[in-house]
Amino acid sequence: MGTVLYNISLVLTFLHCIVMFMFLYESRFSRFKTNVITCIFMGPLVSLSMAAVLILGMEKMGQLLLVFCVLPSFIFFFVMAKNRDSRFVFTFCLTDTLLLEVAFITNLLDTAIGLGNNIVLFLGRLILFPVLEFFIMKYLRIPYQQLQNFTKKGWGIFSMLGAIFYLTMIVTAFYPTILTSRPEYYPHIILILILVPVMYATVFSVLWKQIEIFRISKQNTMLNLQMKMVDENLRTRLEAENKFKLLRHDIRHNLILLNDYIQNGHLDEAKNYISKISSSIDSTAVKSFCVNNIVNVAISHFDSIAEENGIALETNIRLGKTLPVDETDLAIILSNALENAINALKNCDKKRITLNAFENYNHLYIEIKNPFCGEITFCKGFPVTTDEGHGYGTRSIATIIKKYDGTCSFTTENGEFVFRGTM
Repeated sequence: MGTVLYNISLVLTFLHCIVMFMFLYESRFSRFKTNVITCIFMGPLVSLSMAAVLILGMEKMGQLLLVFCVLPSFIFFFVMAKNRDSRFVFTFCLTDTLLLEVAFITNLLDTAIGLGNNIVLFLGRLILFPVLEFFIMKYLRIPYQQLQNFTKKGWGIFSMLGAIFYLTMIVTAFYPTILTSRPEYYPHIILILILVPVMYATVFSVLWKQIEIFRISKQNTMLNLQMKMVDENLRTRLEAENKFKLLRHDIRHNLILLNDYIQNGHLDEAKNYISKISSSIDSTAVKSFCVNNIVNVAISHFDSIAEENGIALETNIRLGKTLPVDETDLAIILSNALENAINALKNCDKKRITLNAFENYNHLYIEIKNPFCGEITFCKGFPVTTDEGHGYGTRSIATIIKKYDGTCSFTTENGEFVFRGTM
């Protein structure tokens, strides 16, 4: 009975290890495809591992664990992973050390209680693994994946720490013999079991501080854009109000002049004068490019700059209030691209910028075109400039788009510089 419960608990350990890892890591394939491929590969691996335990015994299998089980699963999930860097190593070590933590605790409890039939070990794993998975799904999974997406650098040292503790736990458990035959080493493993959660708590604390700094930076960027939006809207509305006041002040004179044209049969002059008044009224209207306020202020700001430089900004924008990407990121992309376009056209005869932006199937598409003078040199897909203080906008655009696993291109077509981005 004890052997059966022990073997079942091993199967539970293998299966829960796979489940917990799949909760935390991000696959580069769809969920359905990921699940199918994982079952096809990991199913036989778990079966072979259990067969090795039955044939070789747990001590020998434990000593071969790294080569027989850990390395193949590491390579498989690395190929499947979206983030194939130190973030993946950290996630892999985190999952396995959590599993080993539960396995060691249940082993120690079973030994301490001393029933001798592995019932405590079996029931402990039967209860603790689902509890751990519930905690991961409810409290850890989403913030952990957000953390990996927001903080893409600095994981190397943390993954090294995770790997060191992971290897320490395996070596302590199985070398030179299995831990249960070396009770004098129990204080060592208990100390390790205490240090592992402390280490991971420290790591996550440092990483969360980084993400807080990132969030504060994003909030500051958002506030700056909102302040710019308020200033821009206020300036535009004041200009429109002053123009309208002037029109209202002149309306009596305009009506007298129109009446004189009509009474004297000067209908063409009357029509021309009406057109002139209509144009003046149209100039008091406040422009709105889209319903998203942050994006609208970014475009409005550069539309004003373009107008001051005699540049026509033609727009075709179909964006909603809620966007598939962070609205601040989109505003920064548009600001950089439009600023580059305006700078390029200041000394050109053709002064026209075309901006197209729309959503489709939860993806966002941007295209900005403008004529250019002279020649444009490209290096690794980016336009090169020798002007001081310039040349960073396209890099900034590419960095933001890459954050959403999107694509962008900077090319020349039919005498125009063309930027296209998809997120």
